Amino acid sequence: MSNNQIACSINTTECTVVRLTTSGSTGYSLSTCKTFQSGLGELASGKRKRILNKLERHLKEWPKEDIALCVEPGNYLPLPAYFPAEASPEECKEYSAIEAGFFLTQPEQYRCENTRYSDNTDGELLKKHLLLFYPEEQCRTVSEFFSTNHRIVFSGSPQLPMLYLSRLTEEPQVILELENNYVLLSISRNGRIDYFSFHQVKNREEREYFAIKELVDNPVCRETSVQVTGTMADTMIVALIGKETSIALKTFGIPPSISISNPHNFSISSVSAVKAISTALMALAENDGTTTFSR
Repeated sequence: MSNNQIACSINTTECTVVRLTTSGSTGYSLSTCKTFQSGLGELASGKRKRILNKLERHLKEWPKEDIALCVEPGNYLPLPAYFPAEASPEECKEYSAIEAGFFLTQPEQYRCENTRYSDNTDGELLKKHLLLFYPEEQCRTVSEFFSTNHRIVFSGSPQLPMLYLSRLTEEPQVILELENNYVLLSISRNGRIDYFSFHQVKNREEREYFAIKELVDNPVCRETSVQVTGTMADTMIVALIGKETSIALKTFGIPPSISISNPHNFSISSVSAVKAISTALMALAENDGTTTFSR
């Protein structure tokens, strides 16, 4: 029996809705993959209702189906933390809320995503987690809109869907994100974080510096492919980073191990499309080994 999953991804400049269906034991097919050239800027303006209604109209063929939502938060506040090894998801949520109270000035305005690092070993009393805080306003707005006609099965940032993809690759997954406000390097394998580095930046020079430094300082970046994504990942900066580090960089995309039977019917190469498909894949898996919650 096949399963269906609708997902929507919204980033700075565009948004994509997809409907992914399981096909056979390991494959998938797309019922739709539509990208709109509207993003968070318009979402924050008076055009918000018009854009969200446009997305919903595209989904009218599949009323009441579950939806997974992936919304770029614009910024992150990462915090490593150690929780008891036997802590349940609900207990981890409580511990994270306590951490938020110490870490944030207005914790009620933030969401938190919680995932464990891969370097945790059996027998340890404490396990290392990554708490990823981000402003919740945009994600809440989108969730409230779609909840009228759909059950929300996931609502969060792109980080967990991107992390999920590392479960589907044999080699470590290295992703360099170049955004207006930050540079982020994540290294993961088997759905767990190996390394996570985040730098706030004010200009192009800082963006270039931290991107180059992170790639040079992490030997794994020379041993496997490095994927680049982000609003500021233009041709010039990617070429410069590649030249300065002597590391081959490629555009962030769906791993070749994922079999989609009809990709030629849709445009699936845009960043928002890749993240929407990743979100649908994670939602279809039902349990990706991480805990996501809103405080």
